[in-house]
Amino acid sequence: MTDTPPAADQAMTVACPGCGQQTPLTSTECQSCGSPLDTVDPQWAAEAASGDRGGWTKALTGIGCGVLLLVAAVGAFFIGCFAIFRFQ
Repeated sequence: MTDTPPAADQAMTVACPGCGQQTPLTSTECQSCGSPLDTVDPQWAAEAASGDRGGWTKALTGIGCGVLLLVAAVGAFFIGCFAIFRFQ
């Protein structure tokens, strides 16, 4: 697929997943074999198929939040101990 825009008289097409024939984007099924075409915008479909980015990102975010919570709890403990024993 080229990056140049199609000419005014040339319709944009998509390849049929069943037979590989080019079919206009306005069609809901292949004009050659009748297979249903994906109605999702091809740009979004390419981004979604580029890889699973949710698993590790979510895991690392959860670990980071847990470490931050632990540091805050330890800090609060030492600040509390300092405040209690400072006035004795």
